[in-house]
Amino acid sequence: MQDLTLTEDEQDVLQELMNVAYGDATAIVAEMLDAFATLSIPNIKLMKTSTLLDELQTLKGESYFFSTQAFNGQFSGESAFFIDNVSAQNLASHLELKSEEDLDDAILELTNVLTSTLTTRLAKEMGTEVKFSLPSISKLPNKQIQENKTFKDYSQVIVIDTQLNFQDQKINGEIFILTKDGSIEWLKNQLNSILEALM
Repeated sequence: MQDLTLTEDEQDVLQELMNVAYGDATAIVAEMLDAFATLSIPNIKLMKTSTLLDELQTLKGESYFFSTQAFNGQFSGESAFFIDNVSAQNLASHLELKSEEDLDDAILELTNVLTSTLTTRLAKEMGTEVKFSLPSISKLPNKQIQENKTFKDYSQVIVIDTQLNFQDQKINGEIFILTKDGSIEWLKNQLNSILEALM
């Protein structure tokens, strides 16, 4: 397995691109939910999937709604959105939802809007386009997260980790963008092209 890393300069450029992309995504989701949202500065890491799974074991909630959406193109991978059960129930209350099925639909719509907006904008900043598959959702006990098929498809991933927080509604979610080695190589090339243009 090729060991791919991001230089400090590459990581700084990716950080700036993600800040722009997440700003767009936050504004759209806040309008969708008619609530004020804050988004933490994304924490960007390149790690093995096994290391990511070890970190996920530190999550404190007993169970999580876990929704994913694949994207394809020169930059390809999968977006994952975690929301714990307490936040999910607060989302249901905020939207006045009556059933578990309605809640699943709301989380899928939130995932669709959030991940497609940020991934589309990130791809645009890097001079490309992506296409999306339909999102899917499952509810998993914390101890079963590492068994999810999504993680088994990736050996080495870039994790772009941020917190989406609707403070008044007490809704908190966490987002990851998972990519494979080929996309990491492509991403490094694009980041270096942007760096060269800035010099």
